[in-house]
Amino acid sequence: MNKNNLIIFIKFKICTLLKHNQYYSLLRSTLFILILLITSYAKGQNKDSEIDSLKNVIKTSANDSVKMITYNALRRATYYTDAETSKTYTKNYLELATKLKDSHHIALGRFFLGNAEVLAGNYDTALSNYIIAGNYYEKEKDSSRLCSVLNSIGAVYEKTRNDSLSLLYYKRSLKISKSISDNRRSGIASINIGNIYNELGDIDTSITFLEDAISDLSINPNHQSFLILGEVNLANAYGQNKEYKKAFNLYQEILKKVDTIKDVYNHANVLRGISDVFVHQKEYKNALPYAEKAFRIFNENNFTDDSFQLIPELIEIHEANGNYKEAVTLYSKYTKIKDSLFTETKDKNIAEAVQKYETEKKDAELKLLKLEGEKKDQQNKLYIALAFAGLLIAGLLGFFGYKNMQKNTVLAKQKKLLEATLSEKNTLLKEVHHRVKNSFQIVSSLLYLQSENTDDKEAKIAIKEAENRVRSMVLVHQKLYNKEELVGINTKEYITDLVKDIFESHQFQKNSISYQLDVESLVLDIETITPIGLILNELIINTLKHAFKEVTDSSKLFINFAKENNELVLRVKDNGKGFEGEIKNTSFGITLMKALSKKLKATLNYKSELGKGTEVILNIKKFNILS
Repeated sequence: MNKNNLIIFIKFKICTLLKHNQYYSLLRSTLFILILLITSYAKGQNKDSEIDSLKNVIKTSANDSVKMITYNALRRATYYTDAETSKTYTKNYLELATKLKDSHHIALGRFFLGNAEVLAGNYDTALSNYIIAGNYYEKEKDSSRLCSVLNSIGAVYEKTRNDSLSLLYYKRSLKISKSISDNRRSGIASINIGNIYNELGDIDTSITFLEDAISDLSINPNHQSFLILGEVNLANAYGQNKEYKKAFNLYQEILKKVDTIKDVYNHANVLRGISDVFVHQKEYKNALPYAEKAFRIFNENNFTDDSFQLIPELIEIHEANGNYKEAVTLYSKYTKIKDSLFTETKDKNIAEAVQKYETEKKDAELKLLKLEGEKKDQQNKLYIALAFAGLLIAGLLGFFGYKNMQKNTVLAKQKKLLEATLSEKNTLLKEVHHRVKNSFQIVSSLLYLQSENTDDKEAKIAIKEAENRVRSMVLVHQKLYNKEELVGINTKEYITDLVKDIFESHQFQKNSISYQLDVESLVLDIETITPIGLILNELIINTLKHAFKEVTDSSKLFINFAKENNELVLRVKDNGKGFEGEIKNTSFGITLMKALSKKLKATLNYKSELGKGTEVILNIKKFNILS
């Protein structure tokens, strides 16, 4: 049977079946479109020809059911190529479904329109459409489609950084999909939940959900793309949790799959993940080929953002391998791209986007509150009607209860708005500290590169000291960025890390000086901790350079920091050679410490005795303890 005869035969059999079907009109419309698509395929038509054929159906058909199904086919055909046109077809589809009072297609239209609004960034409108679709599926007990809607609502809240609501909807979707053994939807929900917990820093919980997702998605081989997505996220989580062997083995398994299905993007992502595993273990030589191959694939396939984000990692790997020329070349490229991204126009666009996002988020919350308020108003009216039919006292009680509920609703609304505003401010402040830390890190890297290319010993030491001063400030902003407290630094953690860093990077003799820390745990603001860190940096470096003629096993440095009465007291004491007379005030380090002491309204005193060592005491009067 040739191609044309086959088409005629299929049409004849379908029309015969339609004569005996009680849903004649709607089924006939659906199958009419199916026949059209079969015909297009059989004639070898391309995508544009298919769309033109569907448009012709709209023009020539007088049947609203046929038009409705055709608009849905047009929506699907243009979804990935022209989002705005697809959205228009979705609205046409929804209008006809509403006209025909077809509840099933109205719900589908609302869901599809929600997806289109998410692509356009209209999250409040997307939520409204998802809620209407979800209510219908819940009433009809269509659990599978309800799970899809709940996942989509969770995704909207994830995009708007409302993690608590996002988790609420994802977990509800997971519970329902598990109850009906829908492994694809339960796997997707588990991936989403795992990613949220990862963002919140709870890696163990993230791994639990991601492993559950892999278990569900592995059941059906048709779920391969979702399975790979889950496995990539799980491997990343293993790496973050320092389970490097597990991460490496899983990455290797994923590589085989992405090669088979020619998934170029995930291939590069997996290579980058393997590189990260080696970097975390300081195996920079093993990391280099994976990072370079990932960088090449990103560039060759125009994944510009991923390529840009990989450059700092490649610079670090090249520096660790001694490839300074490659590191400098990449740094120059990174700076040019970064400068182009952070122009005045870009900053303005970012500010406008943040403002738009805040407005849309608040509007969405207000609309949801309004819907809930309207529902409660209807219930209150029913209660009032019943009360008036009975006793007058019941009516009065209902009235006062209603007024109280209104007041509580207003208070709850104000509380939510305040929480949302605070969350947004914290996010922006965290981004500021992150950018400041990155800027300082770049300066530190430049100083390091300069010191490596300087032959003069004194100049090298001077640059190294400058680098260490910058790194003490980097540490402040790094700790602010990595902690929930965005305005305070714990003195015990900061001083411990700072001293360790100085001792690892500054040793002027063959043997190492041992040190002992006694630091009280206080949370100080950034204006207090930064000058303290710089002064401590100078004192330790001076000790390492001048305190000991020859370092022995008995050479020690004692550092004490505590609150005494109404002052903060920093003591740095060594058992070195000591000195007589006054400290020379000509060095830059001494000048810097005096300037910083003045800022803290502090006094800096020296006690020294020949052969018994030196003690420096910093008494700080101006400080701010947060907790």
